[in-house]
Amino acid sequence: MESEYREILLLTGLDEIKEEELQRFKFFVPDEFKISRSKLEEATNRTELAEQLIESAGPVAAVTKTIRIFQKLSFMHAANRLQEQKNKVDSRATTKKKGAQKVEKRSQDENCSGASATSRDEASNKHSATEVCPQAKPQKKQIMAEQEATRKGLQKDPLALLVLKATTPFECETREGKQTIFHATVATPTNFFFVKVLNAQLKDKFTPQRTIEISNYLWYRSFLEVTSSSTVVEADADHQVCVPNNIREKAGRTPMIKKLKTQPSGTIVNGMFKVQKVIEQRKDRVLYGIHDNTGEMNLLVLGNQNQEKCEEGDKLRLTFFEVSKSGEKIQLKSGPYSFLKVIKATKPKAEKKTMN
Repeated sequence: MESEYREILLLTGLDEIKEEELQRFKFFVPDEFKISRSKLEEATNRTELAEQLIESAGPVAAVTKTIRIFQKLSFMHAANRLQEQKNKVDSRATTKKKGAQKVEKRSQDENCSGASATSRDEASNKHSATEVCPQAKPQKKQIMAEQEATRKGLQKDPLALLVLKATTPFECETREGKQTIFHATVATPTNFFFVKVLNAQLKDKFTPQRTIEISNYLWYRSFLEVTSSSTVVEADADHQVCVPNNIREKAGRTPMIKKLKTQPSGTIVNGMFKVQKVIEQRKDRVLYGIHDNTGEMNLLVLGNQNQEKCEEGDKLRLTFFEVSKSGEKIQLKSGPYSFLKVIKATKPKAEKKTMN
């Protein structure tokens, strides 16, 4: 499996950043790797740099440390892609290891059976089996915790972010019961991110135009998750984040339906959409047709998210909905942490007078 880690380090990691970004990356390499700056200068290309990183830390650790430097530099796209590829290789390695363990266990069981057959009595049989093939008890809880942390991308190091906006806390029903949560949009100088905050007491920290540092948070493919175990503090003067206007505008823009149809399932979507028609309405679900000037798609609202009556022409402000598939069609769907607000269409004056 080492060859796969070597491959993603170069192709998904170092090859994904620009030349200027590569120079900034090399500046921080000595902080994570035992490589002198003079030796770094000997690396005339990215392949030679990758070899130095692997020689210093080994293939797996080299990938992990590279992700950490990318995050420090706010190269989030590169960090996210490399983390995803690492998770896939980790998963294959775990599967291969389990297969090898099964083969080894089967061999041990066969040895145990042979040893038992030659024992003279049941007591000595058990004693012999214990000594011939001791079964090491794996620390299952620790292994599961480590796998879960890898899958969800647990990030312990602090990340500086500018808060762009935050919703009012609301109550939602989850598998763990009722929770009061809120959502936020944050940004670095190069990108913006949605944040699911599962601790409503942190609302004061997520003040718009304030730079915060979060650590011990979870990194998913399309959003960050802050839990009660996370740390959120106001950044000091030396770590203030300046976000350009184009990133701010992009963060507040509703994505076009044409583009949403090309996104993978699970992509988080925030935005305002116009209702074209109510396709199906039941007690526990409502299916809408929504549209913009680029196309149409369905919107599935589950549970009691839609308590207010919504009609054709009204607008729906969606927070933390996700792209999903219904057969071959791409649609938007609510989840346990979604929030929906109905914005009623303004009726023409003539219609208002008739009603009065």
